[in-house]
Amino acid sequence: MPDYKSTLRLPQTDFPMKGNLPQREPSMLKNWKDKDIYRKMVHRNKGKQRFVFLDGPPYANGGIHMGHALNKVLKDIIIKYRNMTGQWTPFVPGWDCHGLPIEHGVMKELGDKAKEKSDLEILSLCRAEAGKWVKLQNEQFQRLGILADWENPYITMDADYEAEEIREFARAYAKGAIYLGTKPVYWNWSLQTALAEAEVEYHMHKSPSIFVRFPVLDPGTLDRFPPTTKPLSVVIWTTTPWTLPANLGIAFHPEFNYGVFETDSEALVIATSLQKSFEKESGLRLRLRGEVTGAKLEGGFARHPFLERNSLFVLGEHVTRDSGTGAVHTAPGHGADDYKVGLKYGLPVLSPVGPDGTFTAEVPEFKGVHIFKANPLIIEKLRSLGRLVAAKEIEHSYPHCWRTKIPLIFRATPQWFIGLDHPESQIREKTLKALADIRFFPSWGEPRLRGMLENRPDWCLSRQRIWGVPIPIFYCKKTGKPLADTEVMMRVADLVERDGGIEAVAKHPPEYFIGSFKPRAEDPDFGSEGFAFGKDILDVWFDSGIAHAAVQKKKMGLPLPADIYLEGSDQHRGWFNTSLLSSMVTNGKPPFKALITHGFINDAQGFKMSKSKGNKVDPAEICEKSGAEILRLWCIYEDYGQDLTYGPELFERVTETYRRIRNTMRFLLGSLNDFDPAKDSVGYADLTLVDQWALARLADLIVKVGTSYREFSFYRVYHALNSYFTVDLSAIYLDLLKDRLYTWKVEGKPRRSAQTVLHHITENLVRLMAPVLSFLSEEVYGYLKDPKVGGGAQVGASGTSADPSVGKKAESVFLLDFPVPPKPWERPELSEQFAKLLEVRGSVQKALEEMRAQKLVGSSLEAQLSLTCEGEVYQTFQKIAQQGPYYLREFFIVSQVHLKQGPLQVQVQKAEGEKCVRCWTYSPDTNKNSQFPKICGKCVEALNVGVK
Repeated sequence: MPDYKSTLRLPQTDFPMKGNLPQREPSMLKNWKDKDIYRKMVHRNKGKQRFVFLDGPPYANGGIHMGHALNKVLKDIIIKYRNMTGQWTPFVPGWDCHGLPIEHGVMKELGDKAKEKSDLEILSLCRAEAGKWVKLQNEQFQRLGILADWENPYITMDADYEAEEIREFARAYAKGAIYLGTKPVYWNWSLQTALAEAEVEYHMHKSPSIFVRFPVLDPGTLDRFPPTTKPLSVVIWTTTPWTLPANLGIAFHPEFNYGVFETDSEALVIATSLQKSFEKESGLRLRLRGEVTGAKLEGGFARHPFLERNSLFVLGEHVTRDSGTGAVHTAPGHGADDYKVGLKYGLPVLSPVGPDGTFTAEVPEFKGVHIFKANPLIIEKLRSLGRLVAAKEIEHSYPHCWRTKIPLIFRATPQWFIGLDHPESQIREKTLKALADIRFFPSWGEPRLRGMLENRPDWCLSRQRIWGVPIPIFYCKKTGKPLADTEVMMRVADLVERDGGIEAVAKHPPEYFIGSFKPRAEDPDFGSEGFAFGKDILDVWFDSGIAHAAVQKKKMGLPLPADIYLEGSDQHRGWFNTSLLSSMVTNGKPPFKALITHGFINDAQGFKMSKSKGNKVDPAEICEKSGAEILRLWCIYEDYGQDLTYGPELFERVTETYRRIRNTMRFLLGSLNDFDPAKDSVGYADLTLVDQWALARLADLIVKVGTSYREFSFYRVYHALNSYFTVDLSAIYLDLLKDRLYTWKVEGKPRRSAQTVLHHITENLVRLMAPVLSFLSEEVYGYLKDPKVGGGAQVGASGTSADPSVGKKAESVFLLDFPVPPKPWERPELSEQFAKLLEVRGSVQKALEEMRAQKLVGSSLEAQLSLTCEGEVYQTFQKIAQQGPYYLREFFIVSQVHLKQGPLQVQVQKAEGEKCVRCWTYSPDTNKNSQFPKICGKCVEALNVGVK
């Protein structure tokens, strides 16, 4: 008997089954770098429509974490997709380098030696420390397969960036947006510096919770309350006893009712609605004597509980009835609301706390005592004076420094601010109006950002540290008044850019920048003894926030706004917020058209990843163990608009998806082993109906995936690809196609028809997947025969050929166009028809399973099908049958099909005839040809060119 096995055309390819990604990916990265693929990818779109994307800079302190990996992979997907669609989309990565964490780390490392170091020496150490982490993170990001201008990143500690930051400060000052003010700010008493909103995070903290009596002694004020014969006190509640020495007032809500409640020995004033909660907290039984509205109390006063002064009764809308007493202890030097209401009533901004968190001489009794250590001392004093109503310890959410994690305080100090509500500029109002023109992905980003802009205080720009861009303001040595001159500021900026950075400023005297200064007649003392350069530096969020000026406008030479900014949800109070405000100040418009927000990453139990919990995952370890490709695919598994989950089970699910895709691509390449698209391709009109359906499904996938990329819905890309590989290819098309590929006539049109479609599928899939599965797509493309020959979806999104060069294959999959399906492929009516056919196929497979369960057949090829159907279903099956004698049985993967017209009925039974030893189908014409014994007529036809 002839050797039929050797006549089968089984898939053959050198494409490896196993990815071995940790070993293979580094060589592909080297190939991209050696061939300068990023630059070529961007350059091929030069002169075309621009898509501007500014990178939010990660902080250069430590290696990258999973949040960094997610962020950069999402950005990389956009960059690759946009470039493949013919848009000029460069990507300049950035790093944020100044600020507390690096300086703190350097000082900690120096220990006692820090006192021996000059500021310039410390700056040099900080610069080296930041540079070390920039280098490491650069390498780690590249390992993820991110294509970017890695050789020319923007770094906020570069001289040109530092200079542009000073210029932006000068521009903002020139527009009247910056002012020097003494007001409460978040204060890190350990590092002795102010912090901005974006540098604050909330953690649970234990604090004393006390209710305090403020006795009302003034006859005129007593007359405002309902009469009582007992001594009267207003009761306040606070969790910061240390702020009581700074108390100057008590705030009431103008519309609340306040009751005079009597006990056996006294009368207490609290909001009427809080009687029950106050009784529970204090253990007192209260009897209501009468009520008064808060509005009638304005201008009265009570006596401070332990200092010889009065506390003014003021009105404030910030007063609530959620807890406490409805009468709010007011210390303008230690609270934002207190400060605002204090301004209204002319209260002094009293803040008797030094930079280190200890009381100053303004509180002689507690001078030198740290405020938190003073809490129990103050409570004991209140108790001894009979002013303490009740006290206990509570645990509540409290502001902490985002880096050092220590609890913060509000402390009034002179600082430089960007004013958000100045009548001349109205930055807040204009910014809130501008939000209407910004697109948000997901949509919940808009109310989140709006709420933060509505409620945030003026932006505190100054920091009392060393490692940062100096605020370019000089101070009169005699009076201490500031010399804020935009021309002088610009000279400082020019020097910084020319002489290598912020260190250059300290090497020149103030006169170098100011020139000869003549005191003015109206203020002869100002400047009479010269000037000194200020010690404050700019907020690190101002550093990164002005990237629109330093990078987009100056470094890249591009106009505002950028098309998108993409960062994590914490950046609504961080980079999104500060970028928007800084641009509104200096440009009068937002720096971006759209904001994309991704969530945080939690473990499988829903807990946030952290070192302390022991659930932190290192992206570098994932790359080393599983490969960056799996991590990239995981990044789009879930909707990034919500918090994402990382766990072994989920990661294994994603890994399995990768294996399925890889093995399918290997099958496709193997099935095209003997296919030359230049001479073997079949025109669309000559394709079988099943093959045309396969192209219709491919066209639908191309549109669906392209739309999902364009709308930044990357999880839809994952699920569309996964469904296509699992259902359309593996479960249907490739399953029914195997007999035609393996056993039909090699050069016959039916087999070439199938291979034509498989070639279209393969070369379109590598481009569809490339933005996400970059390594796999590049690897498959390396094995694929020239994709620009052979018809099909060869015209890309930009209207050019798939290969930018003529007559040769592109150097990389990223130098191809993103696919756009040819019009003939887009046949929704054919997809609808086949959806009905596939329902029938499902019924047939169910019937075959029942036969298999009864052990009547093993393989489905041992069965024959009698199918009765009507209408469009029957007509479509007829068309398939008319194309050739074997197509219907191919569709159902049985040996014979008998088609009748009528109500749907499916009957399966044992196939007729003998089994063909070559294709394993059963047929009455098997073993009828003496030259080719034991095989069916179809296989005889396939072998009529001879047998090996």
